[in-house]
Amino acid sequence: MSYPPKDYTESNTIKLFEIIEHYPLATLICNASGSELHSCHIPLSLCRESLTLFGHANPANPLREFIGKQIHCIFHGPDAYLSPAQVKGIKLPTWDYATVHIEATLQAVTAFEKQVQILQHMLLAFEDNAQPWQLSTVPEKQLIAMCTSLLFFELNITQITGQFKLSQNKPADTRVEIANLLQNRGSTMSTYYQ
Repeated sequence: MSYPPKDYTESNTIKLFEIIEHYPLATLICNASGSELHSCHIPLSLCRESLTLFGHANPANPLREFIGKQIHCIFHGPDAYLSPAQVKGIKLPTWDYATVHIEATLQAVTAFEKQVQILQHMLLAFEDNAQPWQLSTVPEKQLIAMCTSLLFFELNITQITGQFKLSQNKPADTRVEIANLLQNRGSTMSTYYQ
């Protein structure tokens, strides 16, 4: 038996990249042989061209122990609880969701210029376009101190897969009913049923 079921596996990289960019707070799971499992939540910005994720963390974060190792990242996209009271076509309550799973190699970034590039990349990804905060407003001495006080890293993606559980085992009319329900709720999840 393979899990997740083939129907729930999403391999369209455009859809997977969109999940990462819209839901950038990732769960990182690290497990080097002979050591404890470590998980943490860190926002990551994606460079589509190089298949690289950028981030930074507190230097006390145990993530530093996994430099050069493979780690697993999960991006949690939209999700929705579905009740038989609201959807005639389902017999039991269920939960639909869209997630992205990534295997990547963790590399530390120690060069100041590259750290500034990572900060800039993250600002472009996360700042409000209407009134973005500018890195140029930080005096260089303060910027150097800030970069020195953080663990900067990049994750070189080796594998990317999606798990999109979207009631694929239900008839088309039930999926339309679910999409309409979610659209009426204002859930972005509704677009995934098309």
